[in-house]
Parts: sequence; structure tokens; C-alpha cells
Amino acid sequence: MSKSAPAPSAPVRLSPAFTPVTALQMLTAMRGAWPTLFGAAPQTESLLVLIGQWALETGYGKYMHAYNVGNIKSVEGDGHDYTYFRCNEFIGGQVVWFDPDNPGCRFRAYPTLELGVADYLRTIHVQYASAWSAVESGNPAEYAHLLKMGDYYTAPEASYTKGLVEIFGYLESTLAVAASSGTDLHTVAGVQTALTRLGFHPGGVDNIEGPETEAAVRAFQRAHGLVADGLAGPATTAALAKALAALGS
Repeated sequence: MSKSAPAPSAPVRLSPAFTPVTALQMLTAMRGAWPTLFGAAPQTESLLVLIGQWALETGYGKYMHAYNVGNIKSVEGDGHDYTYFRCNEFIGGQVVWFDPDNPGCRFRAYPTLELGVADYLRTIHVQYASAWSAVESGNPAEYAHLLKMGDYYTAPEASYTKGLVEIFGYLESTLAVAASSGTDLHTVAGVQTALTRLGFHPGGVDNIEGPETEAAVRAFQRAHGLVADGLAGPATTAALAKALAALGS
């Protein structure tokens, strides 16, 4: 007599705690999940479109809650673990805020990055299938447009598209360096490593944003015609990536 399959477990409310990861960690997780889901290795440009959306939605992962890669909403009865956290939507030309436990701020939640990435990829591929062609072609502007047509986001399309396109371009340079050299410019340690390789002196690689690292960043910025604010923002890390690429060529 065959055994019946176990009944699926009931959805659980998980903590809304931040679960930050770096862009390189997201690249690795997506690259690992893709063949299992779709049967072939992904194109790098396809991954950059999706990682760009993750970066846009979560502040480069700093504000990612419960490994929800794309801020996918949950509704009661959808079978997914969930959480609540304060959020806003652009409704009727105005920013409207939702606080827990309003259904408007209920989101899917996952105990691990791998589960979050797999569900995100499945959701985009199935629920937003009309946008998948833009993922495959590595076109962030078209992806943003098709997601808007599918009601994925409520923000103005122009601002969402501009943000995604800019992030895509930034990731093209910085993640190429990270993948080839292991220097992750989205981390303090990676910036310190890059500065050291380029002849600047951050005081060692300790992953701490101390005064020596800030001084080294300022020196690099002045040497490359950037605003010398000591902050390793997108313009500075893109310049670091370009300098590292030239060093290795």
C-alpha cells in the first residue's frame, strides 16, 4: 500500500529582519539556481538585469527583508511564508504608506537566500512572463517597461527605468571585476583591496570604514577627478573597477 504524500506545511510568519548580501553573493546565488530551474547556464547580461532590480528594490541588498529579492508581495492563501514591514506605494499620484499588519505591506519571506532567489526567478519567469524576453536579451529599459505593464511596481515608470538602467551599467563594470579577481567592490574589504592594489593605502584590509580608508578613498578620488568626499559610492567604485581592469590588462 503506497504512502500518501505529506500535506504541505502551513505558511509561517517570519521575522522582517534585514538579510543583507552583496551583489557578488547575489550573482553567485542566481547563477547557481538558474540551471536547475531553466536547464541551461544563464547569460551574464540576463543576470545583471535581475540583480539590477534587486539592487533597485533593496538598496543593493542593504534593506532586503527575509531574503525577498524583488520585494514580492504575499496575499493570504498563496501558500508562501510571509512577513510584514512598512512600505509605500505610488497611488493616484501620491506616495501612500502602509504599516504592519496592513495587507498592503505583506511580503513573501524565506529562511535562506537560495530559497528567495529560486522563488524570485520562478515568479518573474511565470507570473511576469511577458517581461522574460527582456531578461533573456539583457535589456533593463525594456524589462522595466514590461514590468510596469504587468503591474509589478507602482512607482513612475521613468524613474524606475532610469534607476535600473544606471544600476545595470554600474554592475557591468564592478561585477566583472568581482567575478574575475574576487575583489568585491560592494564591500569595504573589496574597496580596501582595490585601493591597495592601485597604490593607495587604506591601512590594511579589515572591512572597517576607518579614517585611513576614508583618506585613501579621497586620494583615489582626487587622482581620478571625482568629488573627494571619502565615500565609495557608485561613481568611485566604477572608477576603481576601471582602474583594476587597466591594471590587469
